[in-house]
Amino acid sequence: MKRAGWTAAILLGLVLMTPNGSFAGRPLLTEDAGTVERGAVEVEPAFDYTRDNNRDKYYIPSLQIAYGLTERVEIAAGLPYVFLDPKEGDKKEGIGDLYAYLKYRIWGEREIYPALTLKPFLKLPTASESKGLGSGEPDLGLTAAFSESFVGFNLHVDGTYTVLGDKDVTDPFSLGLAGEFEISKGFNFVSEIRYGNNFNSRHKDDPATFLAGFQAEIAGAIFDAGLTLGLNSAAADYLLTVGVTLKFK
Repeated sequence: MKRAGWTAAILLGLVLMTPNGSFAGRPLLTEDAGTVERGAVEVEPAFDYTRDNNRDKYYIPSLQIAYGLTERVEIAAGLPYVFLDPKEGDKKEGIGDLYAYLKYRIWGEREIYPALTLKPFLKLPTASESKGLGSGEPDLGLTAAFSESFVGFNLHVDGTYTVLGDKDVTDPFSLGLAGEFEISKGFNFVSEIRYGNNFNSRHKDDPATFLAGFQAEIAGAIFDAGLTLGLNSAAADYLLTVGVTLKFK
């Protein structure tokens, strides 16, 4: 797979981020164990800007819609539009890959153990491979997420295994640890650290990142922003994301 196509495929996975009633979700990449309330719809427009370590730049507006099918089941789909500004060559743009998922809460949080949710997901190759906007292959995967609430603090841990359609690339596994800190009513500081393993014995291409950001509830909508920094040469240099979560029922 082309370097640009692989990078775009990873970046467009950002639309898998999912909000919920307990404030988790954007701008975190780490999944939480919450689901959308039954019968409710959450609409999430967002904008991401990132610079890859090869100095290619991506501008990615996206839209995700999630629906609470039951008290434990959430379904969603998201689609980005990608503007690619490479360090070398012509600028390119087009729709990104379509993502869809089902999120099922296995059990809720209890005093002695955290909540657990499983999330199978699918990527459909709607982006142009020739333009370097996607891999040109379908991918699928599974995320397991654990969440625990404390006084003024929420902790989330997830693990994701992705089966790539491109058989020339090793299927990756990623881990995330995220926290939400309540600064004041309706305002949270959030942070996370993530690490990916490509299982090819070359640790130099296993990306590690750190994010810091905030969530602010204003008039029923949750506004957010976050800055992700690459901790090694395998990760993008940085990514800036802003978005809002709108809830309807």
